[in-house]
Amino acid sequence: MSLEPSGGAARAAADKRAALDGMIDRYLSALAANDPSALPVTGDVSFTEQNQRLPLGDGSWRTISGLGTYKHYYTDIRTGRVGFVGTVLENGVPALLDILLDVDGGRIRAVESYVIRDPIGGQRLNRQATPDEAWLQYVPPERRVSREKLIALVDRYFESLQRNDGKGDYSFFDRECNRYDHGLQTTNVKTPAAYGHSDDTTFMSLAAEDQWKTGFLAFVTEIRDRRYVVIDEERQAVLAFAMFDHNGTVRSINLTSGSLFVLSPYFDVPRTLQIIEGFRIRDGKLYRIEATMTEVPYGSRHP
Repeated sequence: MSLEPSGGAARAAADKRAALDGMIDRYLSALAANDPSALPVTGDVSFTEQNQRLPLGDGSWRTISGLGTYKHYYTDIRTGRVGFVGTVLENGVPALLDILLDVDGGRIRAVESYVIRDPIGGQRLNRQATPDEAWLQYVPPERRVSREKLIALVDRYFESLQRNDGKGDYSFFDRECNRYDHGLQTTNVKTPAAYGHSDDTTFMSLAAEDQWKTGFLAFVTEIRDRRYVVIDEERQAVLAFAMFDHNGTVRSINLTSGSLFVLSPYFDVPRTLQIIEGFRIRDGKLYRIEATMTEVPYGSRHP
């Protein structure tokens, strides 16, 4: 693991990171107390939850009853944005919570929040407690790629996943890339397990690049409203928000292996998933992926 550099500029960057991460902590404390009044906010602060505009203090502000143990911060010291993927208790039940804060001059001017009511995923992440160490490593400048390249890599991931046919160039994956959905490892799994809403027990045993080569993911018909909301250059991480559409017309997929994969009835109707997905890039390739998601009305857009 690389050590953080010393020097005035590095200390200033560390102070900015600590202040932004601390704003998340203040937000979480206020949320657990069901009291937003202590938060430093601008006069025109905006608050959305599940893509709906609400007054700050409404929605899950009334129902969150405590904090969980899993806390993962995504921090962009250049823009003053900080994202969070973690766990909470809602009326005593474990849930996932995703937050994006836009901070200006020490005050919160915008909050975007998603409560993901998956108690099993919440318990799984609470047991994990901390992110994989790879997410927290400082990357020396000579090993970094630019902000633009970080965004392009993640966009390439989305582009190749949308109507995936298994015929593209998927070398943007590190061969040791692992993806986690709600804390569940879904790549390179040694014990056979069914993936998602399917009964396929092979997909999760494959490396990420090999998964894409199967064409298995063709049921994702469009990935739209892609937003790259946090770019953490020092840790080479990106937090992205997007809408995954499943339009209900893909009932079976001809895999590149020659076999036919018949989708579960879950995909027989139009569905949209709001995806909050974090990416850690290593040497210019996707190395870790952390995905959380919640279903929203088909065709939903952020306000």
